[in-house]
Amino acid sequence: MSRSTHFASALLAMLPLLIAPLHAQQPPTTTIRGRITDSTTKQPISGVTVTVEGRSTLTQPDGRFVITGVASGAHTVRTRIIGYGPASRDVTVTDGQTVDADLTMAPQAIGLSEVVVVGYGEQRAGNITGAVTQMDSAAFNRGRLISPEQLIQSKIPGVQVVDNNEPGGGMSIRIRGATSVDLSGVGASSEPLYVVDGVPLGIASGPGGGLSAGRNPLNFINPNDIETITVLRDASAAAIYGANAANGVVLIQTKRGHTGPQFEYNGSTSASRVTRLPDMLNAAQFRTAVQTYATPSQISQLGAASTNWFSLVDQTAYGQEHNFAISGRGETQDWRISAGYLNQNGVIRGTTTERLSLGLNFNQLLFDNKLDIRTSLRGSRADDQFTPGGVLSNAAQMGPTQPVFDSTATTGYYDWPGNTLTSADNPVAILAMAKDQGRTYRSIGNLQASYQLPYVDGLKANINLGYDIAEATRQTFNPSVLHSQQKTGTDGTDYRSDFTQSNTTLETYLSYLAPIHAVPGTIDITGGYSFAQSHAEYPAFFASGLTTATSRR
Repeated sequence: MSRSTHFASALLAMLPLLIAPLHAQQPPTTTIRGRITDSTTKQPISGVTVTVEGRSTLTQPDGRFVITGVASGAHTVRTRIIGYGPASRDVTVTDGQTVDADLTMAPQAIGLSEVVVVGYGEQRAGNITGAVTQMDSAAFNRGRLISPEQLIQSKIPGVQVVDNNEPGGGMSIRIRGATSVDLSGVGASSEPLYVVDGVPLGIASGPGGGLSAGRNPLNFINPNDIETITVLRDASAAAIYGANAANGVVLIQTKRGHTGPQFEYNGSTSASRVTRLPDMLNAAQFRTAVQTYATPSQISQLGAASTNWFSLVDQTAYGQEHNFAISGRGETQDWRISAGYLNQNGVIRGTTTERLSLGLNFNQLLFDNKLDIRTSLRGSRADDQFTPGGVLSNAAQMGPTQPVFDSTATTGYYDWPGNTLTSADNPVAILAMAKDQGRTYRSIGNLQASYQLPYVDGLKANINLGYDIAEATRQTFNPSVLHSQQKTGTDGTDYRSDFTQSNTTLETYLSYLAPIHAVPGTIDITGGYSFAQSHAEYPAFFASGLTTATSRR
């Protein structure tokens, strides 16, 4: 046999030995996937670090994870996240196989475990370095609540909520106190920026709740629909929302479906009354004082009546509220539809607020849970009746010996004769004939989409489209026959306004969240583009010298 033949035979004999290492160097194609859920609530857990033989990943919002390229053999899947006890599961895999490894994690009594919404995305509270406080529905205030601010009143350090005690009255939130100095006299605001489901409110009118013909722009939100309220209290919020966040940011997230088909109803009734009135002279005491100290002409004006004017302008304020909701949750979607009705009177006659609200939240996962679409729509109609000006002050000034009614008067109500500027007006007549009312329509909504980009684990593309539209009508009417109008010589007056405001928001950004394999920790990078546009119109007119005694809305 020739030497070349011997060499070829040796090469063929060594061929299996040469191929084996090459085969061993090919990357394995084994995949381990699964879903991490809470052992108590059975809900998915987001942001869990899942590790298999040195390979790590984070679970998505639906609790799912995928790890590829695992070598064949026996391995242990381990999970960890602050707030839950670690969990593990043994699996055996072979090349080309996909293994399912679902795990449950038990809550552990460790703080800083919750996920907090902080503008563009979410963070675990333990990773946040700024002054951020989040409260959920379990910690909210209970009782008769009309506006969202009442949910966190006296609950968050450094956040002051001031109520003016009207039904649906304007609430003032001060984060770290008053932060704006009004040197120009144009009314610099210290109100924070409110963001509802990713939509900033009231951009056209600056930070705050926006436009309203009522007492509080935020009354359009039904407190029963709110799941969490997060307050960003330091200057770092300006990095996300710009100058509008100078006074802090209040993030409001509404409820979504968490369980299977579920129907909810809650209703309440309430009654409020004034427990302490100003100490005033009754009719006998007033008559004695006038007869002792007044002039004869003044004594001649004493009437024979005994009238408690405060009892005629205050009342027991009754209220009722009814809330309905239907919600559901499946493997790839969740939804919630809600409706609410509120009617609340004030302790002063002529004061009422009435609200009808509707809400829809819908989430859908597509393309093997890589695309997450969220939709939120809310709308409301609010009617507010206001006590006309001068009712309380005139109730304090009107003499208790004067009657309420006078059949000889044009109005049918008693008033001091003549047009003396210092004489008080009949508060009951003001309540009956003057009018101050407003109506507000408001709707907000947005569409959010988040897509897990291929080839790069942890890289997401996000988009948020939102709108905020409000229309507010306010009318204040004083007829010519009112005593106060005759004294000033202006006859009847009518003020009307029809304000409109619209805000649109577009946000697009990329986010990258992944563990760092070299050292413990994760890397979180966000960058993108934000656009906001606002338009508002404030037409109004004022008329005086009217001879009519009635008005039409």
